[in-house]
This record gives sequence, C-alpha cells and structure tokens, in this order.
Amino acid sequence: MKHYTTEEWSRYARQELSIEEQQEYETHLSTCDECLEKYMQGLELTTDTFPRLAEEAEAAIVESVMQRIESQTPSLSGVPEIAPKPVQRRQASQTPSFLRHPVFHYAVAAVITLLLMGTSTFQTLMDKVGSAETNIEAGPWVQEESRSSVSQKIMEKTIGVLDSIQPKHERGGTR
Repeated sequence: MKHYTTEEWSRYARQELSIEEQQEYETHLSTCDECLEKYMQGLELTTDTFPRLAEEAEAAIVESVMQRIESQTPSLSGVPEIAPKPVQRRQASQTPSFLRHPVFHYAVAAVITLLLMGTSTFQTLMDKVGSAETNIEAGPWVQEESRSSVSQKIMEKTIGVLDSIQPKHERGGTR
C-alpha cells in the first residue's frame, strides 16, 4: 500500500489533482489511518490559502438561512400556549404511620429477642463459643481425642439406620 506525503495531501485539499487522482486519494483515505493523519496535517497547512468571507457576507448568509427556516416551519403564533401545570407535592398525612414510630421498632426487637431466647439459640451459641475456647486452650493431643471425624459420624448414623431397618425385615415387614 502506497502512503502519500503531507504535500500530496495538501494538493488534494486545494483540489489541484485530476478527478481520477482525487478518487484514488479518497479510497486510500478511507482505509489508511496514517494517511488520514497526514491529510489532517496537510489540511491545516492549507487553511491559510482558502479565501475568507467578508463579515457582511457571513451575516447575509446566516440571515438568509434563518429566513428560509422560518418560512418552511409552520407558524406557531395561532396555537394557544398551554401553561404547564404546577407540580403538586403530596401532603404528608396528619398521623404518621405506626410502622415508623420508634416504639414499634423497640417492640419488634424485643419480640425477636424473646423468640431467640425461647428457642435457646443464645444458649447453643454460648455453648459452642465455650467449647471453641476450651479447644483453643487445650493442647493438640486433647483436641484430637475429643474430636471425631465427619466420616466416623456418618458411619455411626448409617449403622443406626440399618439396625432400625433390619428387625422389621426379619418380622416380615416390607420396610
């Protein structure tokens, strides 16, 4: 792929190339980022050579465009203006909800505490914390003796279930 120089891109910007060359430059410009940068640099170099409009001409062009826009849009003077409705705030009710009252929150907390105390959740929690403290203070040999493995517990429960099922089969039961 051939890359063009900044001077060549300046010539392209000033339209000093033939139509075939301009089309070739345009197709190359659409695929090459490096040449796009060079084109932008060449365009900046050639901005001084472009003719400038006089301020009166600029004002005349702006005025003609604005008049054309106004003539093409329908007149809105015949349409009555609708005043926006003021935003109404929802008035707070005179009596606040009992769910927001602090006494209700204290009552709920007391009920939950009594419920947890009644189910002995706190006692079980304290027993586990106490046994954890004992295991931490005891040496590693004491911990190994007092702790049985999970697989041992599963085996004991399985044997218990099998023992409870076996006598029923001997008596002729289906279960």
